[in-house]
Amino acid sequence: MTDGLLARLPAALRSRRDVLSDRERWAAARVVASDDHAAVLVRDVGDGPAVWAVGDPGSLGTLLPPALVAHAAGARWVTAPRDVPVPPKALAAAGVVRRTAWDRLTSAAPPRPVEGEGAVRALDPDRDTAAIAACLDAANPATQARPGADDDAAWWGVEGEHDDLLGVIGVAWRGGVAGDRSVHLHGLGVVPAARGRGLGTALTAVATRRALEGGAPWASLGMYADNAAARHVYLSLGFAVDVENAGYGPPGADRP
Repeated sequence: MTDGLLARLPAALRSRRDVLSDRERWAAARVVASDDHAAVLVRDVGDGPAVWAVGDPGSLGTLLPPALVAHAAGARWVTAPRDVPVPPKALAAAGVVRRTAWDRLTSAAPPRPVEGEGAVRALDPDRDTAAIAACLDAANPATQARPGADDDAAWWGVEGEHDDLLGVIGVAWRGGVAGDRSVHLHGLGVVPAARGRGLGTALTAVATRRALEGGAPWASLGMYADNAAARHVYLSLGFAVDVENAGYGPPGADRP
């Protein structure tokens, strides 16, 4: 049970937005190391363990290395705050290397209106599946977001002149508080020919505002740390960085 996971975590972690958002996906995880300020969680993802180190970086500097050695052989992915030092020996024991640097951002306030919002419309995940997929293939082929997932909340898009889509963004349900579900924005993409027109900003603004005004306590999203253009957009819409993460995975493998 998801509440069971919260009960197994230190009290300092139970109100964090990242923990509340992802507690359903980590409901079956084992807490293999913890103190009053941090915890290391391990769950099976089918072909190996996934590891999430969450909380105070100072504590995790002590907790994470032995946890990787003892519990993470053959790991498919490890997520930890970027300023947690992970010794080469611990990475080698888990079979992972540093792969990404990414930030988790959230906002609880509807963003300001931005230019171009009038072109954004709600999409039908069933009727518009092919058009959404075609847009993502051109605009953001690396994303794993696709319509039809169990956690789908909404998809938004901007239409072109030929029944195509120039840009899209998806909204997925996540955990929240007091019975309310938060949302996670993903699958944002604008086709190359339509970039530079503010469509990504308009899509993000509409998706965020509609979710928050619809009762979500916050909206979250993730971005690669070196994406300065995206950071400027998200900060201008009221998002703030909650956690600066590093991702570790097997050499040459994509993130699961």
